Amino acid sequence: MDRLRRPGIVPVLAVSAVIVLVVQFTGLTDRPTGYYIDESSFSWNAWTLDMAGADEHGRPWPLFFEAFGDWKTAPYIYLLAAVFAVTGPSIVAARVVSAVAGVLAVAFLGLLGYRVTRRIEIGLLTGAMALLLPWTFEPTRLAMEVCLMPALVAGFLLWLHERPPGASRWSFVGLAAILALLTYTYTLGRLLGPLLALGLVVYATRDRWRAVLATWVLYGVLLLPFALFYLTSPDAALARLNEAGYLGRPLPEIPGTFVAQLLGNLDPYRWLVSGDPNPRHHAPGIGGPVLVGVLAFGLIGLLAAIRRVRTEGFARYLLFGLAAALIPASLTLDPFHQHRLIAVPVFVIALTIYAQDWLLANGASWSAARRGLFVVLALAVLLQGAWFQVRYDTIARDRGGWFDAEYPRLLDVALASADEPIYLEEGIVPTYIHAYWYGALRGVPVTRFERLPRDVRAPSGALVLSSVQDCAPCEELAAGGFYRLYRVP
Repeated sequence: MDRLRRPGIVPVLAVSAVIVLVVQFTGLTDRPTGYYIDESSFSWNAWTLDMAGADEHGRPWPLFFEAFGDWKTAPYIYLLAAVFAVTGPSIVAARVVSAVAGVLAVAFLGLLGYRVTRRIEIGLLTGAMALLLPWTFEPTRLAMEVCLMPALVAGFLLWLHERPPGASRWSFVGLAAILALLTYTYTLGRLLGPLLALGLVVYATRDRWRAVLATWVLYGVLLLPFALFYLTSPDAALARLNEAGYLGRPLPEIPGTFVAQLLGNLDPYRWLVSGDPNPRHHAPGIGGPVLVGVLAFGLIGLLAAIRRVRTEGFARYLLFGLAAALIPASLTLDPFHQHRLIAVPVFVIALTIYAQDWLLANGASWSAARRGLFVVLALAVLLQGAWFQVRYDTIARDRGGWFDAEYPRLLDVALASADEPIYLEEGIVPTYIHAYWYGALRGVPVTRFERLPRDVRAPSGALVLSSVQDCAPCEELAAGGFYRLYRVP
């Protein structure tokens, strides 16, 4: 009998689905409170697409979006634009998109666990890991493109397991399409996507090499728009890597820097205790981004996968993929940047499937001890994951300062002061993008705002919303976070 038809399975799956939805859709606007400037940037560009079919700079239907000296990827913005076309500009709607992406990541990894082992309990626990792991959960709280990456990587692995190259006539189409979407979705995907495509070589046996080659060819065709963008704007295409990376240093320094960054990204203290030092990416005070039980399962799964490399292409691919997922972030200088490492936890969770399968193997030596260890580690995952959710519910609400939670209040004071233009002064962070986005939420036209060039002072009597810390001489009207509202004498 199909395990999915066993008595009692449907209620268990239904309760599990409810728990996933409750966790993912609770506190969308106050965990964290506020809206980060990148969130406003993505949302404003999505809304300008709906209003005028162009980005904030007037470029019609662009492949990449220029913002703050960087070029943002397009798929997430176009997805937001489709949602806003129905809902209108909305912070809730934007973060619902991220929460839905989180649900998909849980579903794909849970289904992968079931399909690899045909065990319901392994599918459920694997999905629970994706739901409770801070590393995969926290990005789904933000209206930023990184929220899509766990779902895309997990979806790719699920497709690869079910339809590896050569498994069916058209399996390569799905592989190439998901790889292309992954490449276009996130800046670091421009390197991660080709690396994951290269990893398909582990399937290039005598019977399957043509399918692998077909995947590469179609993937290359789908990347032609990016290649054209790179040829016409090479500086723009590589702007983020050049800004955050070190490949422009003298050649002898590069290998040592790479090794140092790689070791930092593998530091168990950061995985289990501290996490990303950027409080926008990881809430401080909740421990590291990896649950102890998940890491223990992952290490056992790593050994189990190594034992299968000669006979199983998917095991070979998971080992390659985990190594590849560490490379993009290791080419940048930010310490343990969880967003640039976002594919790593997906591969770790996928490897835990082999550990769970080994621990629950029927008739194996030391089976009672193995099952006991499985129960202990599973309880550790669930209990620490629940503790994380409780702690996150409190700590995330206190991060408003990092997410510019005070900006709407200052803008409302400015809008209530007069019908005159509100001058926007750039300082330590951009000021204009919040004004445009929150203005859209309030039905305020862009013409109400006047952007000041850097180092240009507003005229006497002007009302200025600024992120410059020293406005003297000025009459300060309100302040909060990085911003202040003042009138020029």
